[in-house]
Amino acid sequence: MEKKETLLHSLAELKAAHEKASCALASIMTAAAKAAKGASELPCINDLRHYKQALSAAKIHASQAEMLLVDSGILAMPPDLLGKTVYMQ
Repeated sequence: MEKKETLLHSLAELKAAHEKASCALASIMTAAAKAAKGASELPCINDLRHYKQALSAAKIHASQAEMLLVDSGILAMPPDLLGKTVYMQ
């Protein structure tokens, strides 16, 4: 049960990091659209840094979730493959 809770926590962290990245990207693209229309506003360097940090966090949490799924095996396999020998690369 502990692995399942860890997996669910990792997935929740992945979702939170993805939402942060989405918000930062929206801010960057809003500033870019305004700049394209002739405004003097350019995307803020802090928004780019927040976006980069959120993507890095999302990558870490996605890797953690993947490792937990591979480690548990059963959660990652479709029902038709249970009981069969499965080879992973």
